[in-house]
Amino acid sequence: MRGFRSKIQHLPYFEALSVMEENTPEWRCTSAGLVALRLFDRWVTDDASAVAADLWTTRAVRDAIAEIQLWNPIRAVLTSMVDAMERSLEIRMAVIAPRLMAYGRSLEFDAKWPLAADVYRTVLSHAHPVDDAEIVVSANMRLGACLRLLAEWEEAEEAYVTAGEVAELAGDVMNVLRSRIAEANVAMDRGNLPEAESILDETLDQATGPELAEVRALALQDRAHVAHLRGDYELSIRMAYEALSGLKGSTARDRALAGLAASFSELGVRSAARDANLILAATAQEQYVRWAATLNLLEIAGLDQMEPAFEQYRRELSQAALPPMMAAHYHYYLAQGYRLFGKTDLAITELERAVEISAAHQINQILIKAESTLLEVNAGKKIKGNAALEVPPPMAHVAAAVRDMRVAAGVTG
Repeated sequence: MRGFRSKIQHLPYFEALSVMEENTPEWRCTSAGLVALRLFDRWVTDDASAVAADLWTTRAVRDAIAEIQLWNPIRAVLTSMVDAMERSLEIRMAVIAPRLMAYGRSLEFDAKWPLAADVYRTVLSHAHPVDDAEIVVSANMRLGACLRLLAEWEEAEEAYVTAGEVAELAGDVMNVLRSRIAEANVAMDRGNLPEAESILDETLDQATGPELAEVRALALQDRAHVAHLRGDYELSIRMAYEALSGLKGSTARDRALAGLAASFSELGVRSAARDANLILAATAQEQYVRWAATLNLLEIAGLDQMEPAFEQYRRELSQAALPPMMAAHYHYYLAQGYRLFGKTDLAITELERAVEISAAHQINQILIKAESTLLEVNAGKKIKGNAALEVPPPMAHVAAAVRDMRVAAGVTG
């Protein structure tokens, strides 16, 4: 398969372990994942029956897995991988690949994207694009998602394009459209809104019929994000709310709710934005989404000049290993909050950090905003917080629905 792989197998694992304190729960979990992957490497390239017969090696891997905390789902996934390899007397990717994919997804939920990307690349290095088409499509889509979060745009786009090509060869229309939606997301990340809008509109035209309803909802959700980036927040809210009813997966629904929160915030309807973000910060399955919601709550606390809440959210995020796009936003929102609190020196420091991160990762939209704001601050320009606005009547039913969701989830704040 296409895509770069280090000459050192599983290099991201060695890099991660090198900065961890030995024998901590995180170190044990990462180490167990590494030895399980190395057992898989041997199983798939040497002799499946030899691995099954090598009781000493498999016992050592099982001992490493047993060191993972009982509540951690990765323990069960890795155990299942070893069980399957021991039972298999012949090499069949269909036996192990679903377990590897589940392991990669668990790593994504824990925001360990470099490790997850390594798992997906491991799958792709041994899966056949015809015989294992479904696996290849899925692994490329997940790999692309990890690379997007790591701001590795070209490799992310390559993974999505590969997924689409394999899906087309297999006659898998649904995943052809999913890959196009993912390509549109890369275009958005790089600030190319016309291209993203064109891809999504084309996908919406093609996603007709009940069998493609969820794909249409996914495209509509991302089209709502384009509308948001273009400043058409009411359109974005309508689209995101429509998409919400058609999405089945909890992670997709979380992202649609996050889109609603962002557009309500831009409209100045901070009560509805706060409701949505409080739900996500408390209940979202993915660590990334929980971080994003907390980041938005930080911004709202700054705008409302609620300094104790602002400081609480700052502390929560300060120790997080945020991906580049989110880290750039974090420093930008900190700067804006500090400006509102009259802490100009701190604001300048945070803006300079936002510029540094944005420039290093070609996050052009934030780079432009941060550089412009830095010029304003250095020129002595002050800002005042804007008063929160009431919900516009056309959006009232959406805000009420979000409030009801927060109450039903038992989330306060």
